[in-house]
Amino acid sequence: MPKQNRRDRIDRKAVKVHSAYQEKAVVNNDWKLDWFVPSEAQSEIVYGMNNHDLTIVDGPSGTGKTSTAVWKALMDLKQGHYRKIVFIKNPTEAGDDMIGYLKGEVQDKLAVHFSEMKRIFLNFVSKGKLESDEGTKLEFTIPNYLLGTTFDNCIIIVDEGQTFSPNTMKLVLERAGEGSRVVVCGDSRQRYSVKKRDDGFSDLISKVTEQAEDGFVESTQELIHYVKLTTDENQRSELSKLITELYA
Repeated sequence: MPKQNRRDRIDRKAVKVHSAYQEKAVVNNDWKLDWFVPSEAQSEIVYGMNNHDLTIVDGPSGTGKTSTAVWKALMDLKQGHYRKIVFIKNPTEAGDDMIGYLKGEVQDKLAVHFSEMKRIFLNFVSKGKLESDEGTKLEFTIPNYLLGTTFDNCIIIVDEGQTFSPNTMKLVLERAGEGSRVVVCGDSRQRYSVKKRDDGFSDLISKVTEQAEDGFVESTQELIHYVKLTTDENQRSELSKLITELYA
């Protein structure tokens, strides 16, 4: 073989190796998990997700309950503990004025409801990774499309649990299959839903917890961990904390 051709092959090989390292570096940059450190109260969420099949997180807005659950779920996904994260949110309008039916395909209609949730994910992964993993390692859905579905080896996050009716909450929790764990985040004191439906989140809490003599509320079920966050954990702003207390 001519010496120059051999040199070209070596150079091309070097380029491939260099490209592989570059690609690996890009993949590593897709994860942005190290900056987040759970507070003492938020660590109870992490404990529950590590040790129980179902973790219920009841807390006011601004306490970081969803962010903590998403961060922990992504940590577990990265380490290979689960094959997929399933994020379930009810497409409930919070305002007094209804905007009507949205045009477009299913994903177009859901996009507005999931936009805030995806912003939470973008605190921990790059936009490119979020887009590439959506549909495979990340699934965003609503209860309407879950009937008959089973999620095996998944971490399931149910957000804004207070917007679910008792029957819908039952439907969602029954989707957890072998090797899956569920975390339900909500605020038992929020009533944003325009439809005055029964609150499936408070109903769930009442079924699996009891209040001790010292006033502490704890789970009565071995498979379930209950976390109660207070306005003291509001990390959004002093104004947000004050508003939460005023409307308590």
